[in-house]
Amino acid sequence: MTGSQPRLCLGTVQFGVAYGIAGRSEAVGDAEARAILEVAHAGGIRRLDTAPAYGDIEARLGRLCTGLDFTIMSKIPALPADCTDDQAAAFVTRSLELSRERLGDKLRGILFHESRDLAGPAGSRLWEAAAQWCAREEVALGVSTYGPEQLDALGQIFPVQICQMPGNAFDQRLTGYGGHFEAVEIALRSVFLQGLLLMTQNAGSKRLPAAAAALDRWHRRCSDFGLTPLECALAIAKTLPGADFCAVGVDGTAHLEQIIAAWNGSTPREAPELAITDTAIIDPRQWSIAN
Repeated sequence: MTGSQPRLCLGTVQFGVAYGIAGRSEAVGDAEARAILEVAHAGGIRRLDTAPAYGDIEARLGRLCTGLDFTIMSKIPALPADCTDDQAAAFVTRSLELSRERLGDKLRGILFHESRDLAGPAGSRLWEAAAQWCAREEVALGVSTYGPEQLDALGQIFPVQICQMPGNAFDQRLTGYGGHFEAVEIALRSVFLQGLLLMTQNAGSKRLPAAAAALDRWHRRCSDFGLTPLECALAIAKTLPGADFCAVGVDGTAHLEQIIAAWNGSTPREAPELAITDTAIIDPRQWSIAN
C-alpha cells in the first residue's frame, strides 16, 4: 500500500507461548511483557500483533497496554473441526466480540487466522459476518496468509484491506508481486524466519539440515555487507515491495532494543540471490528439525 519504508510492529506470540526455532522455551510473564511494551513504545513502535491462538496473551494484552497508545491487530481463530456451516457465522461474530472486550478501542484490525477457512464452502458466509461487524465497529478486515499467492487468490473474491504474510531474506516471493497489492496494507512476519537467520551458521545448520547451503550463503552475504545477521535481516526486509509493517518477535527488552537500534540504523539492502522457494526451508510448518 505504501511507497515508503515499512514501520516496525511488535508481535506478541512469545508473550503467550514458547515459539521459534531459536526462541526461549517459555512464555513471557506480565512484568517482563510490560517492560517490553514500554521499550517498544519509547522506541516509536505503535502497532502490536496478537491472536487468541497465542496462549492467553490477547486476554492479557489490553491490561498490559494501559497508558500506552498502541493500536492492535488480532485474529479470528480457525474454525473448530466440529463447526458446521450454519454455526460458522456465529463463531466469527463471537470471536470478534471477545477480541473487542479484551482489547477495547485499541483493536483496529482483524485477520482471519486461517486463510483456508475463507477458501472453504462457508467462506462467503464467514467474510460477510466479519465484514458487517468490522464496518459497524470501524475495524479493518483482512487475512493472514502463508504467501502472496494466497492473498492474490483471496483478493479476487473478497475486498481484503489488510494482510499478514511471511517475508525475509530467504522468502522474497513478494517481489514477484511488486505493486500488485497497492490497496492492501501488508505486514511482514517471520522476518527472522522464526530465529533461524539469527542463529550461528553451525547451530542453524544442525537444527535445520535442509537449510545448510542457504545458511552458508546467508552468512557470507552478511559478511559481505559488513552487517550482523540481525542488521542484514532487517535491511533486506525493508526492500520487499508493498510492505507497510514489519512484525518482529522478541525474547526480552535487550533483544527489542537491539532490533530498534538496528532498524533505525539500517539502510535497505537488496539480496535477490538469497531468495529460495524450497518450502522445506521457508515454510516452518514443513521443517524437519534435528535435536
